Amino acid sequence: MDSERVGQILGNARERTDAAQYAELPELRHKAGLAAERGPGGRRLSCLSQVEVSLLLGYDPARGVYARLERGKIANPDPGLLRRVATILNLREHQWHDLYISLFGHRAPSPLRPATSLDFREKWEWVVRSQRHAAYVSDGAWNVVAHNEAANALFHPMPQNVMRWMLSLPPHQDSRAAMPDWAENWGPVALSQLSAALKERDNEAHEELRQIEREVLEQPELKALYESRLDSYIHPDGSRRLMVHGSRQEVGVMNAAAATPMGAIHGRFIVMTWVPLV
Repeated sequence: MDSERVGQILGNARERTDAAQYAELPELRHKAGLAAERGPGGRRLSCLSQVEVSLLLGYDPARGVYARLERGKIANPDPGLLRRVATILNLREHQWHDLYISLFGHRAPSPLRPATSLDFREKWEWVVRSQRHAAYVSDGAWNVVAHNEAANALFHPMPQNVMRWMLSLPPHQDSRAAMPDWAENWGPVALSQLSAALKERDNEAHEELRQIEREVLEQPELKALYESRLDSYIHPDGSRRLMVHGSRQEVGVMNAAAATPMGAIHGRFIVMTWVPLV
């Protein structure tokens, strides 16, 4: 642990705060028996003190929990505590990851503030539309956030939810006709991805994924496949599958490349090429 760097990140963030923005602070100070005046020796203090951060975290200020964290005196701090501290101090995403690297030697396992669909679309729509090949971005539940005209032509039209399309769930009950090798390459892969996503504790899309899972379990064929020993499959990067081009109505080979946007760890950026069978 780089305790000096931890202190810099947290201390600088705390000194940037405006205590007046924390409406609950006066009452917390009163309940803790602290003087109404803020700051040591009556000195005016505009930012949060270490004691006040502990109060906002719900700790007895005498325990000095936050002060020890800022000084790098807590080994392997609880991730939940770190997230609460980062939220109170309004850390930015790069600071959040920097804090994790300083404490644990690796980036945070998930963003501090998961990107909303609107944020996601605004940041990635221009990237998607600039692609020559079919491209789209989806969120943690496989909802399509942005896509280009080539993707719309390939799927004809682009589905609102790719997982539902791959599993022929409403409103895409007829989609399986576009996947000639569904039983080998589309169905098992989609169900394996669904299972893996539901095991990710920090995936904000769990409720929507659970609904998809319930619909899968209502269909005997999908249920049997889902409960079988599926091969592990997390992402479609490097996929090669048969697919009927929606606009051309021809069978061809689809190749996919996938990446994860850094600001949305459960999002997917997919680029697909399609060539007709010779």
